[in-house]
Amino acid sequence: MNLAEWTELQFVFYLLVYSRVFGLLQTAPVFQNKGISGFLRSGLALFVSLVIFPPLASMTDISLPNIGSFLLLVCGELIIGLTIGYILNLAFAGIQLAGSFIETPMGLGMVNVIDPQYGGQIPIIGQLFQLIALWLFLLVNAHHLLFDFLLMTYRLLPVGEALNISNGATMILQAFSGIFWLGLQIAIPIMGVLFLTDLGLGVLSRLIPQINVFVISFPVKISLGLVLILLSLPVFVRWLAQFFSSIGKYWPEAVSIIKSLAGP
Repeated sequence: MNLAEWTELQFVFYLLVYSRVFGLLQTAPVFQNKGISGFLRSGLALFVSLVIFPPLASMTDISLPNIGSFLLLVCGELIIGLTIGYILNLAFAGIQLAGSFIETPMGLGMVNVIDPQYGGQIPIIGQLFQLIALWLFLLVNAHHLLFDFLLMTYRLLPVGEALNISNGATMILQAFSGIFWLGLQIAIPIMGVLFLTDLGLGVLSRLIPQINVFVISFPVKISLGLVLILLSLPVFVRWLAQFFSSIGKYWPEAVSIIKSLAGP
């Protein structure tokens, strides 16, 4: 497509497409990393918008808006992109939460590290799980599926279509609450073993009061927790790889939330 031959309507439509892509890259997994500069994200959004613009222009019929309507449409597309990226990031929050659930009974609840993605402090086991999840996200080419999902959102939510805010907000809140269940599913086997370890140490302190159980519990639980994490990593990695793949639950659940935003 020759850019010099673009009409005013085509240029306006391209800016609307760019707004959604730009918003998505601000919050999408991997791309929202603070190590990726805003200039690079903006350039990538320009390129991706240019690639997907021709097929979208042929399947969307909008009239040339006035300046006020255009600004509202840009804000709406930007919000949609930010929302899509936020939805996709909820799974990573649940995986990080699983690490927090595990390290508290291990005795590492106060050990935090700097998160290179967001700049804040997060628990060390949560950081480990999140890095594994990001690595697997790239390994199974889920970042390619991300752009397929972006194209699907334009079929479900065409440019300029009104959003079903009430129904969509309900689905997003349900997805947000689901990160706790996801974190618990990942962490509960190790948490259960550590709980049984606490029970065993409590029984030991009653049987042999001379042993200072409080002192020996820290190295015992930390060592046991690290061994359990190491033993569970193959299962965790296999489950995550399937979860992020094209046949996993990650993408269908995100699609269902986008469908709720599209209305009945």
